[in-house]
Amino acid sequence: MPYQNLPDGTRLHFVQHGDGHRNLLFIHGNLANTQWWEAVMAALPSAFTSIALDLPGSGNTPETGHRHTIDYLAQVVHTFVTARRLGRFTLIGHSMGGGVAQLYTLNHPEGVERLVLLDSIAADGLPLVRDRGIALAVRMQKEPAVLERAIRAAMPHCQDESLLQRLVAAAATASPQVFLEQPVTMHEANWLDRVHQICVPTLFLHGAEDDLVPKAGSERTASRIPHCVLKYLPGCGHSPNVEVPQLFVREMLAFLGA
Repeated sequence: MPYQNLPDGTRLHFVQHGDGHRNLLFIHGNLANTQWWEAVMAALPSAFTSIALDLPGSGNTPETGHRHTIDYLAQVVHTFVTARRLGRFTLIGHSMGGGVAQLYTLNHPEGVERLVLLDSIAADGLPLVRDRGIALAVRMQKEPAVLERAIRAAMPHCQDESLLQRLVAAAATASPQVFLEQPVTMHEANWLDRVHQICVPTLFLHGAEDDLVPKAGSERTASRIPHCVLKYLPGCGHSPNVEVPQLFVREMLAFLGA
């Protein structure tokens, strides 16, 4: 199981597929991990080296004790990129990971060739705390049935029940900080006044049946990124990478000119 040791002592778990000359870096969302990218990475052609990492407290990466903010998570990704000497790469972020990817691109534009946002939180955040309350996050942490319902709601068209159960089981092992702090940081996030500074070609994909991330936020964010194309993907909800991975890969490869 590969880990990257970071200078501050963090051990970041990652998975890597392929050894092509074009680098792709995948960032998962809240209560997710590298497994959410398995089908996508397996479908990519040999021209790519794809890397997915587990953020602190998720998957196989231990907790660090730092408060989980989008800024902190983006800095962890940058430290990983520097340690791996990735050079230039396409950055792909899902849900909360899309917020991390936006902020990473704003803070470290020199490394990002292209940006792919998948049902990403908006540049002015996701009002989870206001609309649903931290009480739901507490229940998800303590009650397996509530957690499973939430994961199912995030991927309503997933046809692989064994995969879904694996993702639910992995989510249950996330740290208390993942459950309790990440919804808050998504609510607090706001770089709408900076998002116009993202100057790399950007593809913003949004599941046509996504009931978790408002379409208005995606449209508001995409309209302010100068070189951004927004597309709605049919037949899926919040998680096209799990629900319709082949469709997602086709859209991404067309965007990458591959």
